[in-house]
Amino acid sequence: MSDGGRAIEVVGTATSLREAIQVLGENQAHVVVIDVGLPDGNGINLVRQIRAKSPSMGLVVLTMYDDDNTLFTALEAGASALVLKSAAAPSVLSAIRHAVANPLRFTAEGLAEAIQRRETLPRLSQRELEVLALVADGETVAGVASALFMSQSTVKTHLGKVYAKLGAHNRASAVMAAIKLGLVQPQNRAGS
Repeated sequence: MSDGGRAIEVVGTATSLREAIQVLGENQAHVVVIDVGLPDGNGINLVRQIRAKSPSMGLVVLTMYDDDNTLFTALEAGASALVLKSAAAPSVLSAIRHAVANPLRFTAEGLAEAIQRRETLPRLSQRELEVLALVADGETVAGVASALFMSQSTVKTHLGKVYAKLGAHNRASAVMAAIKLGLVQPQNRAGS
C-alpha cells in the first residue's frame, strides 16, 4: 500500500480481538490499525493492552462515531491517532504515517475543537447526569423517577436545569447535545 511516500506493508489482518492478539504475536508490526467495534469486544481495550506492553507501537483507531467521547476514550487509552471510517484513504495513510513517527502523540480530525468543547463543558450535577443518562437510554419521566427513587416533578426539575445548561429545548436536543459533548453514552450504542 502506498500514497507516494514509503511503502506500507500489511503484515496481518484480524476480524476479532482474539485473532488480533494472535496475529500480533506472530508478526512484527510498527503500527496496528484497530476498529473500535469488534465482534468479541471493544478495540479500545486492545489499544490499552498494546500501549501498556509497547510504548513505541503506533496505534490507529478506526471508528464510525464522530463524537467527543469516542475521541477522548481513544486518546486516554494511548492511541496515536483516531480516524473515522468514512475518511478518505489518504487520511488513513496519513494517520498510519503519524503513528510510526509519533506513536505517543495523539492526533485526530477535530481534536482542537473537541478540547475546546471539553474545557467549556456545562457543569451538570451528578444527579442531573444520572437523569440525563436514563433519558438518553429512552426512559420516560416516570421511568427515571422509578429508577432513581424520586418524584416525577423532581425529575422534571432536573431536566429543566439540564435543558438550560445545554441550551436545549426538549429531551431529544438535550440528549443529542450531551452525546456530542461526551457527557453521556446511551447503553444501546454498540461502541463501534
